[in-house]
Amino acid sequence: MRRVVLLVVLLAAVGALAAPAASPTAPVTLLVRKDVKDLTPQEKADFVNAILKLKATPSPYNPKFSYYDQFVWWHRQAFLCTIGAAHMSSAFLPWHREFLLLFENALRQVSGNPNITIPYWDWTDPNSTAAVFAPDFMGGMGVASKNYAVMNGPFRKGKWRLNVVDPKANDPWGFHYLVRNFSTFVRRNLPTTNQVARALGRSKYDVGPYDAMSNPSESFRNYLEGWRWVKRMTCEDGLMGVVTRKGAPHAMHNAVHLWIGGVWPKGSKKPYSGTMTLNTSLNDPVFWLHHANIDRIWSQWEALHGEQYQPVSGQRRGQNLNDTMWPYRNVGIQMTIKDTLDISKLGYTYAAP
Repeated sequence: MRRVVLLVVLLAAVGALAAPAASPTAPVTLLVRKDVKDLTPQEKADFVNAILKLKATPSPYNPKFSYYDQFVWWHRQAFLCTIGAAHMSSAFLPWHREFLLLFENALRQVSGNPNITIPYWDWTDPNSTAAVFAPDFMGGMGVASKNYAVMNGPFRKGKWRLNVVDPKANDPWGFHYLVRNFSTFVRRNLPTTNQVARALGRSKYDVGPYDAMSNPSESFRNYLEGWRWVKRMTCEDGLMGVVTRKGAPHAMHNAVHLWIGGVWPKGSKKPYSGTMTLNTSLNDPVFWLHHANIDRIWSQWEALHGEQYQPVSGQRRGQNLNDTMWPYRNVGIQMTIKDTLDISKLGYTYAAP
């Protein structure tokens, strides 16, 4: 099985200027993250233009990156074995919740629009999917004759350049343009309403060993993250990974990444990989819409089961309830995992379907 994990390198020196941090203090008015299909034309244009502005703005954390590419870099780094911050662990959901908040604040900062929010993509709804991949929003599937480069929309080839790419060990092609080849790795539909309902039925946030081997029939976090039939965790070339039983399925969060990007041809020693399958998956702005939906489902689960989190203690730094998380603590954001559990205190909510 092809290892699809996020490669990492050491954190670059942090710039002196810090961007606005998410605050655990509850504002009076909650901003609403909408389903993509319910955005007005102006809201769609504002979101896209803010992303493009972020791409053209130097990062306040490290000026060698654009502000957008800073997020790509952090996400790429998060899976060094010595860091282990973002996936295949209990912190998967709070880590990405804080990531979305920081990104959302950056969009507001560069655009001057305090009302911008990240919309969510409800993968169970074909109308939401159609709205995501519309030419005036994220653009569509790549063009076969162009090696599946995305050729329409605001993030098309020639308009949107991928500056931070994966190391060649994980992605020998290193395309600098957006690549999508729907359903060439996960040959089935996107997650269904029944699968989401099964996720919401798990009563425990997580169970030991608090990684990709956690039983998805008991662990809400691992059911939603999508790891199945994992035999053991690995650290290969300094990178976190898994060994699975033959034929292990790709589910939920993981399946959506693979469904969008695709990997082809099957069985090749040097396959082509779509952007969303790679370590630098957020080079495709669809990443944010996908993870907003993951966060929405977590908020629904919290409404059913309470703001619980496991483990409370005993795991590596950044995984326990009262821990701060990397890289946020490195740039002055001292929110703990516990601080992320109530989205009303973080200033936002989700529109009802």
